[in-house]
Amino acid sequence: MHVLIFGLGLLGGGFAAASYFLDQGAEVRITDLRSEAVLGGPLAILVQRGATAICQEHRQEDFLWADVVIKNPAISTNNPLLGFARKIETDISYLFSSPIIKNIAIIAITGTKGKTTTAAAVAHVLNSNGKEALQCGNMGISGFSILSELQNREKNNTPYPDYLICELSSWQIRDTYAAMGEHLPEFRMIVLTSLFADHMNSYNDFSSYKQDKWLLFTSKSKQVIVAANEAADVRNSTGIPSKKIFAIEDVPGSSKIEARLRPAWAVCRKLGFLPKQILTSLESFRGVPHRQEQVAIANNIIFINDSSATIPEAVSFSCGSCPYPYVLICGGTDKNLAAEPMLPSLRSASSIHVLDGSFSRNKLIPLLAKESISFNGLFFSMREAVDSAYNSALGFTASSGGRPMIAIMLSPGAASFGLFKHEFDRGDQFREIAKEIASIAAHTL
Repeated sequence: MHVLIFGLGLLGGGFAAASYFLDQGAEVRITDLRSEAVLGGPLAILVQRGATAICQEHRQEDFLWADVVIKNPAISTNNPLLGFARKIETDISYLFSSPIIKNIAIIAITGTKGKTTTAAAVAHVLNSNGKEALQCGNMGISGFSILSELQNREKNNTPYPDYLICELSSWQIRDTYAAMGEHLPEFRMIVLTSLFADHMNSYNDFSSYKQDKWLLFTSKSKQVIVAANEAADVRNSTGIPSKKIFAIEDVPGSSKIEARLRPAWAVCRKLGFLPKQILTSLESFRGVPHRQEQVAIANNIIFINDSSATIPEAVSFSCGSCPYPYVLICGGTDKNLAAEPMLPSLRSASSIHVLDGSFSRNKLIPLLAKESISFNGLFFSMREAVDSAYNSALGFTASSGGRPMIAIMLSPGAASFGLFKHEFDRGDQFREIAKEIASIAAHTL
């Protein structure tokens, strides 16, 4: 079998795909426009195992050679090279096409924001209450990793998990549907956590973005859980009967739950778990990296890594739920989104520290000027931004007698490319600097 990995990427998805097919004895080629130096150790491991790497170019001959092309979700469906492919698959479509999953309940979770936290929280509650749940999808766990695990269990006669929690981005839904069409599996539940304009640098408009989301919704799903303000749109756009659609906010007890955990609460209640079971489990849920993640404390200053807030609405949501006054680090690369949804968080910030990028220069700073809101920056590294924010936060605690807590919130509202490899690199840099500051502060007490 000839397999072409179209886009190795930097987050492990391409590596998992290539590893899976190498394990199956397939001939594997990897094509990526990045250099071998940038792709680094993962590519070197795959080459050592027998894969062929074609870097800094894509060749038509490789697509003609391949029996199947495994497409990276970030690659446009309009890429002309895909026209030469005999068969196009993704990790999710390959997993969903396997008969091995037929007896596993699948919960598919999507949404502009909140899907990773929801997937992780649901899996935590299930695993805490005697139901094994595996996660895969957009949070960085490849469908090929799950498929390999399930095949090993089959070989060793080990029980399968009870649930598979699949977090799916709009791009993953689009590609999965393109590969499978109406043959998507029956879902135990589909969840839509939220819906805002996003990726407008890739989509023509909000409507086309939503159309990719709707591809996931199928009458074969037993239950659909959505944000209340999206229920009518889901019903009208997908044809799913109203009796199958449940609003997150209408599930009893949701109003008493922390906002970011309400979708998970709704899912678990609809799965039949008792309130006490869910609440007890959520007490030990530590959240997800890069999503309102508290990473360090120094001198009554809490550092919060919210690097996955890549759209303006997410910034206002995160800052609005912060229980402390906050210093805001924001800005970055434009996703063709307006900055105005950030205004509530900008107006409430104790100070603002702006990272360089096209969004910052062309939209955020003009908005700040229009609203007469002062800011610090532009900053061209995370170190500069954090140092500036920390000095500002120290000034707040000093003027308040050193007692009140204040947060330094990294919540960019923009993409990361330019200064960082990706949003996780941005968050990782923030976390490491915060821990360094906290360590120094602890040794000077």
